[in-house]
Amino acid sequence: MNSDSPPFPGWLRPVIFWAAALSPLVFMALAFAGHFWWGLGLMALTHAALIYPTLSPACQWLGPVYTAFHTNEKQVWLTIDDGPEPAETPEVLDLLDRWNAKATFFEIGAKAEAYPDLIREIISRGHQVSNHTQTHPERTFWMLSPKRIAAEIENGHATLTSILGQSPAFFRSPVGMKNPFVHPVLRRLNVPLIGWTARGLDGVDRNADRIVERLIPGIRPGAILLLHEGRGTLRETLPRVLDYLAQNGYCCVLPTKASLVTGLRNRMR
Repeated sequence: MNSDSPPFPGWLRPVIFWAAALSPLVFMALAFAGHFWWGLGLMALTHAALIYPTLSPACQWLGPVYTAFHTNEKQVWLTIDDGPEPAETPEVLDLLDRWNAKATFFEIGAKAEAYPDLIREIISRGHQVSNHTQTHPERTFWMLSPKRIAAEIENGHATLTSILGQSPAFFRSPVGMKNPFVHPVLRRLNVPLIGWTARGLDGVDRNADRIVERLIPGIRPGAILLLHEGRGTLRETLPRVLDYLAQNGYCCVLPTKASLVTGLRNRMR
């Protein structure tokens, strides 16, 4: 795994966390000493330094987030989140077969437990399955405690491992958010955190035209593309994206861990 942007040192994450955690004490000390506004400004600054990388999917301050991969060819990595969906996944697999495209499905552990045959079908069709937490707490994942973060990641990992017979290679967090407790768990599991180069925002927008219009400008060699199951739009958007890729000479591949990069400046050489 590589980096196209300057890596942040490993000590930065604990510094950001403890600065935010201890800043209320510093604020009170400065306030009692007559420096209220200095204390308030310091507390606001340290909390902003924690909130920004937590809510910004591509920010590297808390640890590496891989947003592209190195390639010398017109290749992209198609990733599909939030499945499996019994009413949708089989049709998605047929569409991928039709365009001879490979994809990584970032699956929710609880859904995988309910539909293990769909997970096995994804693998049998030549695709890849990776971890997207056990229950997908998209509204609260960013603020969960260390224990809850570990449970979501490790339980999702264990669920998929029990179905696949091997550990999933990658992890993607719900909505791309993460807090200081995510990377220590991923380090124990030896699993990288995967972001994206381009997304259509199909998690919140049901208009297929807008979804495709957002996604296509981000297509480049080594791009990671993000789409979602379970939103009612994939049947319409996926064929259009696959057709665009084919017409422009791109193919969808499954990159190796060694080819991943954290920067967004990857270009075909």
